[in-house]
Parts: sequence; C-alpha cells; structure tokens
Amino acid sequence: MIQFHDFGIDVQTYAERGKENDFPLLKKCPHCRAKRPLHRHGYYERNALTPHGDYRIWIVRYRCRECLKTVSVLPSFLLPYFQYTLSAIWQVVKEQLGLTEETNQTPFLPTKDGIIFYVRRFCRNLSSLHSFFARRWRIIGPIVKKEKERASWWIRTLEEHGLYSVIRDMWEDGFRHPFANQMGS
Repeated sequence: MIQFHDFGIDVQTYAERGKENDFPLLKKCPHCRAKRPLHRHGYYERNALTPHGDYRIWIVRYRCRECLKTVSVLPSFLLPYFQYTLSAIWQVVKEQLGLTEETNQTPFLPTKDGIIFYVRRFCRNLSSLHSFFARRWRIIGPIVKKEKERASWWIRTLEEHGLYSVIRDMWEDGFRHPFANQMGS
C-alpha cells in the first residue's frame, strides 16, 4: 500500500537528504487499522524526473507488527508507478491542452508520445474526477462534448482545490489519481 506525505520540500532537497529525510511516524495501520506504530522496514530507490534533472531517491517502507503488511510513504511530488514528477506531468498536459505557453523542451521532459499518453490518461479519467468531486464537494463538472473544454475545466478545478492535496484525497478514497489506468472506486 502507498500513502502520500507532504515533506514540504522539493525533489532536489529530498534527494539530497536521502535516508535522512524527516519521515513520518505511522501510528495506525491502513490495512488492519491496528493502533500501534508501524515498524520502519527499510527503503527502496526510485527515479524522480523533473524538467530540470533526474534524481534517484529513497522511499521509506513500514511494516505492521499485527498484520505484517507493508506501507510505502511516497512524497506528494510523485505519483505511484510514474517516474516523472507530478509537476512535470502537469506542466506538459497543460501545455498540450493550450493552457500555458510551451516551455523549452529539455531532455528531462517526456517525449511527444509520452505527453500524448498523459493527456489521454487524464481525459479518460474525467468522468471519475466528476464522480469524486460530486461525492466529496458536490461539484459537478461541465456537460460539454468537447473533451478539451472538459479537461481544461477540470485542470482549473484541481488547481483551485490544491492539486497535491486532491490527489492524496483521491488516492485515500480509492480513486487512484488522474493519470492512473482505470481510475475509479
């Protein structure tokens, strides 16, 4: 299982601190709900790609002493199973939809095929975003046939509600994230 945590630092600082980051203490198991602090169970490495560079970072793992299941704590600037940071993905999706000016393409941004992949994933998940927001905040998205208009509306709405916190809440509620395959509860 994965839990998001806002470390309050950028990816470069997180990478520099390595295993010395201020990792949270998990006081309750998200699997079995045992109210006993989880045991730090080690680390694993993963990539974090930004428009400015690529980083190899440590992800902390915990293990419940009751059910023996593990929990990984993912920094909120990352998405599960994606190497590019959330901000890098968000930037290129907005550019592709014409919501921001295109930045200089750097070697660390996704390729054109990668950008199309992220945009398609986001657009495929618009109805699930609609369901999540309707359930959580009673916000109903626009009913327009043009996918680009709907996607643009949802991008603005996600930003207004705080992109990182919305994605964390979605994940915790079983909706995964807007770039996941088959998002939904």
